[in-house]
Amino acid sequence: MDIQKINSFLTLARTASFSRAAEELYISQPALSKQIKALENIMQVPLFHRGKKQTSLTLQGEYFLPYAESIMASYYNSKELIRQIENLEKGRLTFGATNFNGIYLVPETLAEFKKRYKNIGIDLTINSSKNILHMLERQQLEFIILSDYIDIDPQKYISVNWLDDELHVIVGRNSPLFKKKSVSTDDLKNKLFITKDQHSSIYRFITGKLDFSFENMLFISSQEAIKYAVIHGLGFSIMSRRATRHEEKIGLLKSLPLKGITFQRGINIVYERNKYLTPATLAYFELLKEMRVR
Repeated sequence: MDIQKINSFLTLARTASFSRAAEELYISQPALSKQIKALENIMQVPLFHRGKKQTSLTLQGEYFLPYAESIMASYYNSKELIRQIENLEKGRLTFGATNFNGIYLVPETLAEFKKRYKNIGIDLTINSSKNILHMLERQQLEFIILSDYIDIDPQKYISVNWLDDELHVIVGRNSPLFKKKSVSTDDLKNKLFITKDQHSSIYRFITGKLDFSFENMLFISSQEAIKYAVIHGLGFSIMSRRATRHEEKIGLLKSLPLKGITFQRGINIVYERNKYLTPATLAYFELLKEMRVR
């Protein structure tokens, strides 16, 4: 089973068309058909339904798909590792982060990394914890950065703390709470709580720390939109001060500790056990350690 056949299989699975797949691969349709047939002979099962208008995966093809993606990812990762062993003048840093980490924590580290390793390319995927974990599992990312309250399999992944982060109540300057130095749960119970939806990990983390339920809630999927909703006086939210530094500096928002409750979390680096990490990734890990101290 060679890489060319695997790549042809993945391209055909994505395009669902022999003609489009052949065009993308710069080969003829007969040559593509021959590669797919050879792969099916190796697997001893049909991988595609061949229709007149469309090509689709068989049940066996659906099951083979994630393994094929993993094979291709391992191939490219191994090439990248070998290329970087020589020096750090070439190569790519490929990783993922959740929304908060990718927007408010990672860019500063990447700016420093690019100063040191100008020729290393960077591919950063910002997505939900569920999606980047899925990409990590398929070896499409070398490591990910996420909060420590996200469940991971400790038998499969190594999780290393990078830094600690604390969430505070945030209010807009027109809020009656703006002049306070701290707030109590009684101050918040009748106010509108603006947060991500009930299925989000941050929502579960926050509400898991409380011994009561908010009666008045507004769900917004974007953290930036939540901040602007608070700025415009819709209600309050709970988020990291690292996400509100700019708005606090210019007086639009204020972060307030909640009496008797601490929303402390760790920000972790997660990668697969027994995985060979590229020199670029190891160099980035060292940089993260340095910047944690600052």
